[in-house]
Amino acid sequence: MSWFSKKKESLNKSPNDMSPLEAVTYLCASIQLADGDINYEERKVWVSAVSKMFPEFSETRADKFLNDAHIALNTITGTDRLNYILDILNRVKTLLTDDQIKALGPKLSELIEADGMVMTSEMEIAKLIEDSLNISIVVDEDI
Repeated sequence: MSWFSKKKESLNKSPNDMSPLEAVTYLCASIQLADGDINYEERKVWVSAVSKMFPEFSETRADKFLNDAHIALNTITGTDRLNYILDILNRVKTLLTDDQIKALGPKLSELIEADGMVMTSEMEIAKLIEDSLNISIVVDEDI
């Protein structure tokens, strides 16, 4: 049964080992998973965001990161999940320029609004991101 634990370890990648694309993808995945429902519109917004931030990205590689992020974040709960997201935010601060971080705010706003509903859990993560990255995420909560 050790191969199960090895797989789990590889999916819960340390944020300190993440590339810029990977860190942003894990951050987006945390928003996608906040309401418990991932849909096509959210995926489209994520693809648009990473393609603008990282024009030379590989979609196959990015898709793998997104799948790994969904699995990893779904295996972590409570305080451990919150701490993992905080570690991802610290990695984003380390890897991205100030301009890239500022450009992330509107993209995350779009991601939160993509499914046509704004959930409290999404707004909680948005607040955490705003505080950690010192950016604004403006969301129409009446959607």
